Amino acid sequence: MTDLLEAVTARLRPHLATPTVERVTVGDAAILVEVRNGGVESAGVAHRPAGEPPMTDDPDVESLLAAATEHRNASTNGHSARAVGIAAMNALSAPLVDWCTGDPMALLADDVERITTVGLFAPAFRKFDDVAVRVIERDPVDDVATPPGVTVRTFTPPETDAAMSGAEVVFVTGSAFIYGGVERYLDAAPPDATVVVIGATASFLPEPLFDAGVDVVAGALVSDRDAVRAAIQRGDCGTDLHDAGLQKVYAAVDRPAGVRLDETNGSETTNL
Repeated sequence: MTDLLEAVTARLRPHLATPTVERVTVGDAAILVEVRNGGVESAGVAHRPAGEPPMTDDPDVESLLAAATEHRNASTNGHSARAVGIAAMNALSAPLVDWCTGDPMALLADDVERITTVGLFAPAFRKFDDVAVRVIERDPVDDVATPPGVTVRTFTPPETDAAMSGAEVVFVTGSAFIYGGVERYLDAAPPDATVVVIGATASFLPEPLFDAGVDVVAGALVSDRDAVRAAIQRGDCGTDLHDAGLQKVYAAVDRPAGVRLDETNGSETTNL
């Protein structure tokens, strides 16, 4: 995980021109970091882990990037510090990526029958039809309501290999960059599966993920900083954040088989 984030930081460095952190907003469910780099203002969002809020007194870009890539951030406090660092990484990446608007999770190809998700994307299951979903989750999962034709079976992280077996499409939550295990999940994905890293936390430069075998990086772009900041301060997440101006976007390698990305080009963002 830290190797991938270090690769992102290395790609960012040639584009850093006396960057400064303008504001950090910590909500109940999400973190917003606003930066200025070479006169350009941008913002990035990341999932906020449970536990004590991160320290945000007078942060600078270098300290936040270091927190994102710190190898020993395995504690709850370390998770929080890493989340702020990744949000800063996303903010610095935002002007550098030619994102397309759209939600790959809503555009599963008709012939896909088996998918694996790292993380429980329960609200998204209504977008699926006639698929078997295997969910890898860190925490115990209660019964999951699903539409007709969608079956769900849950697995723990130690059961990753079994959960990945036979998957045609694999969705990996961006919050796995905060908690750890991304490399393990990517290595376990079947070689012929379409791999999608998804979520606002994964809104940084996508090339290191492409190099690691990911086909699609589906993140989020802050289109209205004031509205998103206010929503985060209210404790909003998910649909409410997207309604406030957090656009779903993606970048892809070629044209992966498992999702119909051609249907999202030039379209309005689909909200969860």
